[in-house]
Amino acid sequence: MQSSRNPARTVALGSGQAQAKAKRALVLAREIVEDIESRAQGPGDRLPPEDVMLARYDVARATLREALRFLELQGVIHLAQGRGGGPVITRPQTADFASSMALILQFMDTDLRALLELREAVAPTVAARAAEMATVADLAALEDCLGRLERERDGAEFEETNRRFHDLLGWASGNPTFGLLVSALHLLTRNMSISLGYSAQERDTQLRCLGRVLHAVRMRDAAGARRQMERLIAGSTTYLAERSPDLLAQKVRWGNASRLA
Repeated sequence: MQSSRNPARTVALGSGQAQAKAKRALVLAREIVEDIESRAQGPGDRLPPEDVMLARYDVARATLREALRFLELQGVIHLAQGRGGGPVITRPQTADFASSMALILQFMDTDLRALLELREAVAPTVAARAAEMATVADLAALEDCLGRLERERDGAEFEETNRRFHDLLGWASGNPTFGLLVSALHLLTRNMSISLGYSAQERDTQLRCLGRVLHAVRMRDAAGARRQMERLIAGSTTYLAERSPDLLAQKVRWGNASRLA
């Protein structure tokens, strides 16, 4: 006797159920985030035990665990192992944002040239905002970073400290989205250009330009900070294009940005 079951319909039903489950897990993840915020919880705080959460949200165990895994991937929680383990709230990091951004950009076939063009558009505005908004602590951190950069003029850490200066400038803008974007761009491009390095002449140029940017920021000269940063970024992009034209065509890859920091 032949079965009346339709395999195609069975597969379709299974697919639909899986999609519904995934959607419910995503909705639940959002509810958990809302509850974390409403309870004013922060990094290091623990979420309730699994049984408590199952009763509170009235969901299946598999749905709850999928929601928690999603939040862990986003850097919202850490699932501690062993006795007394469970979900612990963390603070999403720049690397979490950079990783998500890289995944999208890989499917958009984005290359390094596009990221450098974005930097050219954003960096001058960031510098101008920093001139208006930088705190005493921000200025001290920038001064210290520039001092380190001068001491590392011939060292292997020059490029990384250079990126750190720009990161600090982004966060000194008073706009966290600027800080996040600048830092994420550095994570996206770091592995792509790590072997290139700067010549001694380019390092000297970078130091002079950064000194002028910092002077403008310190003097609260937004127009001057914007102008000096425009010159710096344009010169840096030209240097990269002339030294390694093929590098600019290198594609963004998700794996290069995943959990770098």
